[in-house]
Parts: sequence; C-alpha cells; structure tokens
Amino acid sequence: MKICIAIEKFNPHVGGAERYCWDFAHFLAERGHEVEIICIKAKDPLHPSIHIIEVMCIRFPQALRHLSFAVMHYLKARSLPEHIHFCVGNTFYMDVYQPHGGLHRAWFLHDTLRYPDYLRKYIRFAKRLSLKDVVQRELENRIFRKSRPEIIAISKMVARDIRSWFNCPDKMIHVIPNGIDRSKFSTENKKYALQVRSRYGLKPEDFIFLFVANNLTLKGFDVLLRACRMLDHLDFKVLVVGTEDVRNRKKDRDLSDVIRFAGRSEDLEKIYPACDCLVHPSYYDACSLVVLEALASGIVVITTSTNGASMFITKDNGHVIDPDDPGALAAAMSEVYYHKGPGIAPMQFQDQVDVFSKVERVLLNISSKNLKG
Repeated sequence: MKICIAIEKFNPHVGGAERYCWDFAHFLAERGHEVEIICIKAKDPLHPSIHIIEVMCIRFPQALRHLSFAVMHYLKARSLPEHIHFCVGNTFYMDVYQPHGGLHRAWFLHDTLRYPDYLRKYIRFAKRLSLKDVVQRELENRIFRKSRPEIIAISKMVARDIRSWFNCPDKMIHVIPNGIDRSKFSTENKKYALQVRSRYGLKPEDFIFLFVANNLTLKGFDVLLRACRMLDHLDFKVLVVGTEDVRNRKKDRDLSDVIRFAGRSEDLEKIYPACDCLVHPSYYDACSLVVLEALASGIVVITTSTNGASMFITKDNGHVIDPDDPGALAAAMSEVYYHKGPGIAPMQFQDQVDVFSKVERVLLNISSKNLKG
C-alpha cells in the first residue's frame, strides 16, 4: 500500500500531532508500506521506505502558512493518485482525516470562555474577523462538505462534535482513541517518587497536585490559580511541568509557597506516580495524552467535560467538571485531598502499536475499495 501523510513539520519533538505522524509513518514503513511525507520541514526519517517531499510555503503570518501549505499539499498530492492520503489538519485534500486538535469550531467556542461574560461575544466577533479564523473555518468546511473523507476521531467528544456541526454519517467516523507506551507509563515508576520529589524541593509527606502543559493558558492554568486561592486552608503543593512563561510566574506571586515550576521534563513517566493527582482543567482538548498517562500511572485525575479524555474518568479514578469553573475545581481538589490514599488501580490503555494497527485497517479498507473501483 502507498500512503501519503501531510504534516507541516515532520519532527517528533515539535508537538503531539507531529509525534503521532512520525511514529505512524515508521510503523507503516516497518509493515512494508511505501510512505510519502508532504511537509514544509522535516527531520530525517529512520526508515528507507519513508520519502520526504518538502514544499515551499509562506512562513508568516501563521494563517498564510496554513493556507499556502494546504494549496501546495493539494498540488503535490494530486500528482500521487495511487496513494491513500492521510491528514491531521491544515489541508483539504485527503482520503482519511484525523483531527488531532479536534474541531476548530468547538475549540473556538470553548477557548473564548477564558474571557469575562460581558466581553465574550465581542471577543468572538473580533476573532472571527481574523485571517487565521477565516482560513481555519474555510479549510474545515472544505474537508467536511467537499472532500468528505473517512474520519478517525480520537475521542467520543470529537466524533460528537463532528456529527453536531457537520451532520457527518456514523459510517464515516471511526473512534480510535490515542494509545500510550504501556511499558513506559505504569505504577512501576513509583519507586522513583522520593528522587523526583527531592529534585523539585518537595517533601515525602507533601500532597502534590500535578499540572502538565506547554500552553498553560489553554489548559486552564488561570482557573487552577483561582481554585488554589480558595483552598488556602489546605496544605498542598502544585508542580507545574511544561514551558515556563514570565507572565505566568507573575500571576502566582501570592502562591509562591504553593506553586513549583519544574520547566520541561524528559521523564514524565517518573513524575506522574510521584504525585497524588493530575489537575487538567483544560478549556478544550481532543483527547489529552497526559490524562491517559496519569491514569496508567495510577494517580487520580481532575479534568473538564471539554476534554475528550474525560470519557475514561469514572467515580473511582477522578472528577469531571465544567471548564472555567474554579469553584468546581476547588471542590474536586478538596475532595481528592481529604480522601487521599495509596492511589487508584491503573487503567490499561491500548498500546500505540494496537492503535496504529486499527488506523492501518481503515487505510487498507479504503485501498481495497479503490482497487475494486
């Protein structure tokens, strides 16, 4: 089978979708398939069956980069008619679409919850006039109304959003949640707990809430700070792992004894079981990997109903709250704090290889239909 994957940056160290495409491409190559990558920039692949096609695009502003990549991808992809075209965003020509960031329209509505009620409708109006929003909406329209590809939704929430906004038939949607490396994320890493706590100046007896994000604002860091201020009667710490920002440090000056910024980490698998609870009050997440990793590591999770990974939360392993609700977050954090125990039974998620095998079967099915046609 010949597969063409579209991704602006074919580099596993850039982001979640990029890592997925890198791993998926190598999985397909190992399975004997021929893989073409259409991208703007690429890291050299590790398999000879993966071929890179770099296209020239407008780099700035971001909206024109997305638009020019979509056009250049279309021109290149049209010259590969025997390939199955797999895309994750910022394109409109495809056989299979896996929206890693979820639906743009759904993200837009939930992201603007960050603003006060009296400003929200004006912010939404102004943002809809932006070139970036116009480009994203038009690309999404073309995908669902003209290209009409097979859809791989990484959560039930994403599938529900697609049905709601675009009336997409069920037979075109395949719900295949992300997998994780089960050999990496497990309760076995509990043995590193004291070492991890010592690294960040935390005591063995401290109750630790963990917050993991690169985009702190989108993942609800401000909501977390407001919740922490409501819990000043409790003795706990919050370990923040991710990209540091001077602006975020300024926001927590009154919580300097509570918040610990750890910066980026290369060993998250050791950090999860060293903490007591993952707090992920995201405004919008298609299916947060950190939630899956935390549950597999045996710690409680608090997240929002606008996170696709909330489908895995039960009364035994965590709490699901509304986004932008610091009161509900504080109540959930308080309940976890007062019912602290040895942890939860770790969830057994699908291994990434199993997930890739399911996606491969979708591609094979399309290839079979094309041959019959």
